[in-house]
Amino acid sequence: MSDVDVLVVTALPEELDAAREAAGGGARWQEHDRDGSAPYLLGEIAASGGGRLTVALARPTRMSGRVTGATTAALAQSLRPACLAMCGVCAGNPDDTVPGDVVVAALAYQYDEGKLRGAEFQGDHQQFPLEDRWLRAAQDYDPAHLPSYGPATEPEATRWLLERILLEQNPRTHPARRRYFPKGTWAPRLARMEKDGLLAREPSGEVALTDEGKATIERIRFDDVDGPEQLPFAVFAGPMASGNAVVQDPDVWPRLKRMGSRKIIAMEMEAATVASLAHQYEVPHWLIAKGVMDGAELDRDADRFKEFAARASAEVLFDLLGRLLEPRAAGRGLRVPAGGPSSPVPGSVKLEITRRLTYDWMDLADIVGVPPFERARFGGDGPRGLWEWLEARGRLGELGAALTAIGRSDLAELLRPYAA
Repeated sequence: MSDVDVLVVTALPEELDAAREAAGGGARWQEHDRDGSAPYLLGEIAASGGGRLTVALARPTRMSGRVTGATTAALAQSLRPACLAMCGVCAGNPDDTVPGDVVVAALAYQYDEGKLRGAEFQGDHQQFPLEDRWLRAAQDYDPAHLPSYGPATEPEATRWLLERILLEQNPRTHPARRRYFPKGTWAPRLARMEKDGLLAREPSGEVALTDEGKATIERIRFDDVDGPEQLPFAVFAGPMASGNAVVQDPDVWPRLKRMGSRKIIAMEMEAATVASLAHQYEVPHWLIAKGVMDGAELDRDADRFKEFAARASAEVLFDLLGRLLEPRAAGRGLRVPAGGPSSPVPGSVKLEITRRLTYDWMDLADIVGVPPFERARFGGDGPRGLWEWLEARGRLGELGAALTAIGRSDLAELLRPYAA
């Protein structure tokens, strides 16, 4: 196999699992080089302009830029991707982000690259900027259509506010406040929390945790190990700094600002390696999206958000790739063969098929490769949404074979008079 559209690398097994899930059943992953030094999965995702993107998905055996670099370099040379990409989890600057948010690297660099002279560190960073068109798409990106996105419930909003106070952050001025407290909900929700004994007013008018409030949020943080299914997360584009160690130090953010970038928004271990390899091997594009699982706090609640952050970052990554990358290697034995309509299908036939398809449309979506974030856009009428999704991409010709493949040859027969 060579010349794939995109090579996606993750650092952890659970990040790879999240990427497989985000790509959807239509990816139909195939194992390659299973017993070799750099095994990978091969599948497809939809491109928004039509066609399919071939995706190779791989992970190293452990975290770190060094190990990730070896795996990525080997696969980049053999697969010759048009894009190197990465999704997974990171620490996010708590001045700008909350757990669950997704950061797209506007530039990537190794923050501990330089010279240490006694106690003084002198940075010598090689920064790799994201290309302007892709950066603009990340800056303008709205994740509201993705499966992991959802408005905050009142219990989730209560948790968010109590947690901000516990972590000594001001919830009133926090940039995420409006996402958890939509207009008109701040005052009444605060009043309810005061009435429930969770908050108390100080002379300044600010609110503080009561003993009951502190006990409540600490109990929630300890008991909730599954994490959220949906959050009103935001996508940010900003500098992403990579280092050689996992950091638990809330004072790291001021240091990173002094050492390299005053607008630093995320920190992790591998992004700079992926971006530098794209530069070294002359890969045309790179894209890195990582979900915030904590703010590098000493007493962090990272595990609760780890699964969500991995899943949300993968959904954002694949959606952006589908919008930005032009397929160059689509259809390598993974596409459902054509053989359907070659002339316009009457509306009456469309109506008959979509009415009778009922719940089978989900199996059909798997066969033709509709990713989950695209299915979410179909709303309450999946069969009609699926038909129009194929039609908009010039792929209605695949419908007859796909219907037969899921055991609905009765519906495939309705298309036969319009086949070539």
